[in-house]
Amino acid sequence: MRIYQRTILIVISSLFWSMLHSSCRKLIAIPAPVNTITTTQVFSTETKANAAMAGVYSVMINGDKMFNTLLVGQSFFSAGLVTIMGGLSSGEMYNYAGSDEQALYVLSTNKLGIYQAEKANMAWETAYKTIYAANSVIEGIAASTALALRDSTRKALTGEAKFVRAFSYFYLTNLFGDVPLALTVDFNQTRNMPRTPQQQVYQQIVADLKDAEANMPESYPTSNGERVRPNKATATALLARVYLYLGEYVNAVAAATTLIDNTAAYGLETDLTHVFLKESREAIWQLKQTTTDASLKNATPEGYQFLPLVFITGSSNFVLSDQLLKVFEEGDQRYVAWTDSTNNSNATGTFPGITHYPSKYKIGSGNGAFGADAKEYYVVFRLAEMYLVRAEAAANGGPGGTATAIADLNVIRHRAGLGDLPANLTAVQVKAAVAKERQTELFAEWGHRWFDLKRTGMAHDVLSAMQLKQPWLGDYQLLYPIPVSEIIANHFLTQNPGY
Repeated sequence: MRIYQRTILIVISSLFWSMLHSSCRKLIAIPAPVNTITTTQVFSTETKANAAMAGVYSVMINGDKMFNTLLVGQSFFSAGLVTIMGGLSSGEMYNYAGSDEQALYVLSTNKLGIYQAEKANMAWETAYKTIYAANSVIEGIAASTALALRDSTRKALTGEAKFVRAFSYFYLTNLFGDVPLALTVDFNQTRNMPRTPQQQVYQQIVADLKDAEANMPESYPTSNGERVRPNKATATALLARVYLYLGEYVNAVAAATTLIDNTAAYGLETDLTHVFLKESREAIWQLKQTTTDASLKNATPEGYQFLPLVFITGSSNFVLSDQLLKVFEEGDQRYVAWTDSTNNSNATGTFPGITHYPSKYKIGSGNGAFGADAKEYYVVFRLAEMYLVRAEAAANGGPGGTATAIADLNVIRHRAGLGDLPANLTAVQVKAAVAKERQTELFAEWGHRWFDLKRTGMAHDVLSAMQLKQPWLGDYQLLYPIPVSEIIANHFLTQNPGY
């Protein structure tokens, strides 16, 4: 019976995404299909409705048929692409192939153009596909009259879908600035949408997250307790980050504190090698990858992208920059646990020799096992970020002030094997300490460094001084170009200035 139910989930989620895929090849430019499973069928029972939502998460980490599973880490915004793009743009890493791989090289050098923005186009397309899927769930549940779909389930699934929509828009607006705010799958309403001011996009993000927080369950909605579907705390975590970005420091401190104080569910892993395991207590939300792809095996998409095929002597696709490596203090165990090196002196590439690479995930193509249980899931939110959110908000005038900020930074530093910061740091020094700890704690994760440089006004001074980014073309590169294909399809869209 359990096998039969699992088969139903797989079939329904596959059908649901097939419906979405045929409807959303562009931003929102294709009318709804008439030859596939209908919304009424998808949301006729709780099993089918849950399967539809589960299918959204599956595509977020495994991609869809448009993208080879092997390359999903470089193709889907939520499966590693944001990490790679942000890492290259911010200078915390570079691609080993250098100018031989132009799609990545233009990010490393901050020289994107409207016809040299392949990865940015992929981020746009896959984020809007995910938004389309979330909107389909929201509208499908609202339209369903099925008695088998309980009100509690309707609220919980709608909350999940609103969270996913907010999550996707958070990355879109931080990558592209003003973006069309599509809140429906109605082709007639969305086909000619202009760009929505970022402030309004953020207002919608906050509204969606508050609804999600109010309606999602406290516990994780999986029978085995895995943290692979978001719960109330997941919405709170993204709210904490959004409040920080908006400068709403009182709210940021409150949201982060809610999670930090929930010691029954969350806690920092004392062993840094356990942080990215699937059973990590530090994880607030993870995405669960497939283990049935012959090349990906049981690795996360990022593990596949970052780890060399042959350890010790093989080349790694992405190399950590000297600018990042020099920031680690002597004795910082994050350097020991989360980076590794390979001696590829005999390899052919732009940077032969000993190079360092991110190794937060330990399973890649060289040591993965096809069909084996995954030991690591892809971590989206974790508790350490909440300490850093609270520290930065407090340092900028939020409750607790610099004393709270220093205390929170010391929690993170202790876990990394480092000593306390001086208690008499000035406000300016505390802010600098926050930036440093964010850089060494969150490197090679979800574009944090890229977003941090931009939102704190440090991007120009830091990036324009990097050798690889010379000559600096201009600060307009801090936003990626809107895909040309979208502007051609919708003449109400405008390009970011400078492109």
